[in-house]
Amino acid sequence: MPDPGRSGPRHLRSVPVDEGTRYRVRISVPRRGGWRAWGASRGDFEQHLAAQESPALAALQIESEIRRGRDYVRVTVSALADASDAVQALTAAWDAFRQAADGEDAGWDLAAASVEIRPETQ
Repeated sequence: MPDPGRSGPRHLRSVPVDEGTRYRVRISVPRRGGWRAWGASRGDFEQHLAAQESPALAALQIESEIRRGRDYVRVTVSALADASDAVQALTAAWDAFRQAADGEDAGWDLAAASVEIRPETQ
């Protein structure tokens, strides 16, 4: 029997907030090749991103582009996802990002990607 003064091991798990919660998802990924390479492909990326919208995934857009020097740009994409939990929201947004990249994974530093997920307040 565990000691009442000590808590047992903690396990992290995805817990649904409630069915159909709306999440704001932000995905930020550095673009390889810098500003010039990004400028050449930005229009196609933006069109492909907009094409991924659905009833469950809305407001897909390029939220920001941060340039540091001529060889670095970090692109942030945001979306609103209706999902049963944060993992499902992230999966939908990440899939949309990858589809918008249109098989051009080599142009992105995916290992340096960062994500922010928050439930939308009513």
